[in-house]
Amino acid sequence: MAHCIKQLIYSIIQPKKNWKTHLLYQWNDIIGSLHNKVRIEKIYEDTIVLGVFHSCWMQELYLLSPLLIKTINEKLDQPYIKQIRFKHISAKKNIDKKTVTRNVTNQIIQLSHQDERALTKVTDPRLREVLKLFRVRCYREL
Repeated sequence: MAHCIKQLIYSIIQPKKNWKTHLLYQWNDIIGSLHNKVRIEKIYEDTIVLGVFHSCWMQELYLLSPLLIKTINEKLDQPYIKQIRFKHISAKKNIDKKTVTRNVTNQIIQLSHQDERALTKVTDPRLREVLKLFRVRCYREL
């Protein structure tokens, strides 16, 4: 979906006229093989904030920041960026929720003998049923 939004923005806003949009659109070409380790978080007037997924890469990129600034400004045709700041971020996990839901709903969960024995000790039938459903849900989420 991000690819579709990227194309939509590109078609609406002409990136050659807006250097920030041009930078966002060209980011994978600028950063190269590091695109899965760093992403643009914010663009201020002359400063760019880069989110880095691992602290080791943050140190490396900090040491390479003069080269990054030079490369970015060459792609932009003007020296817009004067400073780079780095921020440690957590990586997003891409999970196809439809696939997960399909797998969970098609899966039949059998409680273990230990679970069944524990449930027989619960005297309230309503509570026993709720605990059983909860235990089944716990197994599904594993």
